[in-house]
Amino acid sequence: MQTVLFFASASRHSCRKRLEGAQRYFKDTDIQVQVVERNYHKVNVDKLLDFWNPVGCIAECGSGAEELTKNLFRNIPAVYLDEDPADSRANHFTVNPDLKGSATIAAKELLALGFDHYAFVGFRLPLFWSVAREQAFADAVRLNGRAYHAFDGKGLTGVKRMKALCNWVAALPKPCGLFAAFDGTAEEVLAACQQANVQVPDELAVLSVDNDEEICEHTNPTLSSICPDFDKAGYLCAELLDMQLCNRDARPQSRTYGIIGVVKRRSTTLFKRCDTRVTAAVEYIRQHACERLTVNDVVSQMGCSRRTAEIRFRRLTGKSMQEEIRDVRMANVMALLRRPNQAIDGIANLCGYESDSTLRYSFKARYGMSMREWRQRNVL
Repeated sequence: MQTVLFFASASRHSCRKRLEGAQRYFKDTDIQVQVVERNYHKVNVDKLLDFWNPVGCIAECGSGAEELTKNLFRNIPAVYLDEDPADSRANHFTVNPDLKGSATIAAKELLALGFDHYAFVGFRLPLFWSVAREQAFADAVRLNGRAYHAFDGKGLTGVKRMKALCNWVAALPKPCGLFAAFDGTAEEVLAACQQANVQVPDELAVLSVDNDEEICEHTNPTLSSICPDFDKAGYLCAELLDMQLCNRDARPQSRTYGIIGVVKRRSTTLFKRCDTRVTAAVEYIRQHACERLTVNDVVSQMGCSRRTAEIRFRRLTGKSMQEEIRDVRMANVMALLRRPNQAIDGIANLCGYESDSTLRYSFKARYGMSMREWRQRNVL
């Protein structure tokens, strides 16, 4: 068995997704992918290479690549993931995110809310991916004739940063659509909104990037987030590494991984009218639709008669509760179809459908093709 070392922040959900992609590529080979915590200051890379004797390395660089010295991996084939495009080391095999694409999607999603003001909060350090997202988002907002605001938190950390952020969100013109550099930054923004008594999403709609469910599902309100194709990123890394293993004279190449879509949660779900019971019902459906949820279950949560509940729900959302349940279930079906290792036959049970045949019929009626055909057309 041969080994590929994957230097990454193993605690992050993006690492787990990327690992799955790399493992998927090497699935039918004699290569195993071993994760090593990406901290080049504390890990003795030289001794690790002696210990594992890897045939190749994948190195995550998103938090700064200054410690990646030229000979860090000796002459072992390597692929660099999320490397700063401006880095002087041009002779690398690299896989990078579509930073402009994520910012453009964020702008379209937030501009659709019809606000006059939009804002951006970057990562606490001016890393290239945060800067690039900010620039692309600012360009899109200004292109559409809207006012743009940015949080200047240079040099601020901890309590000082949070105090400055609280004052800034309180002073923003309202309503406003805010794009955060990634989910961790958005979590800070939502905490600042609570302290400053800024209502999300009615006064400040918040959208971020990464779709880390451990964060997004546990903020208050739950956090809408753009979902990058991390699985594809890992797959592309493995593909470029394999290219080098097959041909040591292969010329350096770059690949880009894109976006799966936007996972909409409460932080951007804005209704023209205020009905707290319906708002809570929409969130309840989003969280429980795949658990064989029924309309009666939702009505019970709303605490009124079914007829009244249906009228109020349609008045606010423009559709029935059953239609909302179906839409949420289908959105989860699509997310699972994008996972190449997920068996199609198991999706119906995971998404609250009575049987595989019920899902197959519903899917073909909506998209005009089978789930297998859709996967073949849309998934690497």
